[in-house]
Amino acid sequence: MTTKVTVTGRGLDTGTFRSRLEDLVELVARNVEKRAKDVVPVDTGATKGSIFVDRKGLSATVGPTTEYAPFLEFGTVHMSARPFMIPSLEAERSNLEKGVNQIISQMGQGR
Repeated sequence: MTTKVTVTGRGLDTGTFRSRLEDLVELVARNVEKRAKDVVPVDTGATKGSIFVDRKGLSATVGPTTEYAPFLEFGTVHMSARPFMIPSLEAERSNLEKGVNQIISQMGQGR
């Protein structure tokens, strides 16, 4: 189970604009990773230790690699859900939106 954030649009290949967006995607992905590691239920620590970020360009994948991570996130018939990835992503959504808007605004002003 991973969370993937991709920013798309026309004209993103302009050097400074794209670079700033890539930096923002990296920052938000790292924040999601940190939040998830802070709130993931811990027994052995395997899931916490497996949460990773893989950023390529304007896309970042954040998530754990343990087989049972989806059971923690969504629960089972025998266990209540203990979500950690979705709340972590939701907590950063407004930061991503604000950051993109700020970059667009500053680029429009020639910064």
